[in-house]
Amino acid sequence: MKPAKKASSWISPSLWQKIRFAMVGVINTLTAYVAFIALYQITHRHILASVLAYFIGMMVSYVLNRSFVFKQPKRSGQFVPFCVVNLTSLACSTGILYLLVDHLGMYVYLAQVFAIGASMVINYLGYRTIFTRGVYQ
Repeated sequence: MKPAKKASSWISPSLWQKIRFAMVGVINTLTAYVAFIALYQITHRHILASVLAYFIGMMVSYVLNRSFVFKQPKRSGQFVPFCVVNLTSLACSTGILYLLVDHLGMYVYLAQVFAIGASMVINYLGYRTIFTRGVYQ
């Protein structure tokens, strides 16, 4: 009987990278969402809570994406572009949250889920460029 092939032998490096990104995304999203709930309960201000929670998630994201997803050592010149990607993502997600809650009357916790989804797409594309310069590890 042949031994089973390891999953890494039949899944491309690009797909493994996306799987790792998704795993980190779950950790990061849960961290930021729990922070959002806690901060919103304290402040009762959804925009402020969203922005502060985003920055908490951003710090977790930087460490895990650099070291686990893209497997890159810490190098100078990575953090500033990482922040630019995140500020772009934050602007988009905050705009979506504002539009959904303040103009469309959506429940704040559900609206935050949509805002997070939009930021995930922006972040993956930006992080991939920053940490790998377009080359999959």
